[in-house]
Amino acid sequence: MTLIYYRKNTIIQTRVTVLHDNNLVKMLCKIIKILKITFIVVVISYCLEVECGRVKRVVGGAAVECGAQPRVASLRNASTSQHLCGATVLTAEFASTAAHCVRADTQYLLQLDNWCGEPPKTRVLEVITHELYDKYSRTHDIALLRTEPVDWPGINENVLPEHYFGATGECTVYGYGVKNVTTNELSETLMAANVRIISLDECVEALGQYVAPAYDSGMTCAVGNGVDTCDGDSGGAMMCSGLLEGISSYGLGCLPGVPAVYTGVRAHLAWIQDIMQNGPQSTDYPAARHSNN
Repeated sequence: MTLIYYRKNTIIQTRVTVLHDNNLVKMLCKIIKILKITFIVVVISYCLEVECGRVKRVVGGAAVECGAQPRVASLRNASTSQHLCGATVLTAEFASTAAHCVRADTQYLLQLDNWCGEPPKTRVLEVITHELYDKYSRTHDIALLRTEPVDWPGINENVLPEHYFGATGECTVYGYGVKNVTTNELSETLMAANVRIISLDECVEALGQYVAPAYDSGMTCAVGNGVDTCDGDSGGAMMCSGLLEGISSYGLGCLPGVPAVYTGVRAHLAWIQDIMQNGPQSTDYPAARHSNN
């Protein structure tokens, strides 16, 4: 009887120990998961605050022949001529960029570095930031630049979409930024890479709910095969079938094959058109603004 009792007790003890271990493992997994999420949120929040990592440049792309995309500009510090972000010339007086690229205390100029020959420049007179832009979540990450009027030869055709419906399919992203993440070497030549617009569901699955944009954020996602935008390409163009469909905003590092996030131009088309036609004082679309005069 003692032997049987001992065996039964041993079996009971073993089962309790196994159950205890299983619960411990589950608890540890939950803790690790929470720590991972916390780490990602902290890193992203830090990067958003100091504007690191999520300022984008084209990695793994190909050089663009001069004159092929002359409207894709370099947004520069007017005092130092340092490249800051990308921009896209929309009309003789307006260009687009990302809202997180511009600050109220900085003077800017646009330089068209894809020009064949000496790149033309123009001074930015006014920066108009979307009123719903949030620097922490990067929602509605778009700003318009009002420049000195310039008759840009060969880039007077309309580059904006005509409809508000969402864009799909294959596109090309452009940038002047870091082309080698190991050496942080900047590209003096405009670089391009092919990407594919994906659904926000796919974006959430790939990036996670804390990195992927919300459904009402005015943002979209695209992914390339072995390419990505990286440091310095923020504000640059995502062109689809010759139209500006996205503005490079942020991503999870400079990881080829991982989706990057872009400001959807169609989602902000009414705001863009209203600002260009009526100015930033429009009552329908109020905007944060500052003048560089």
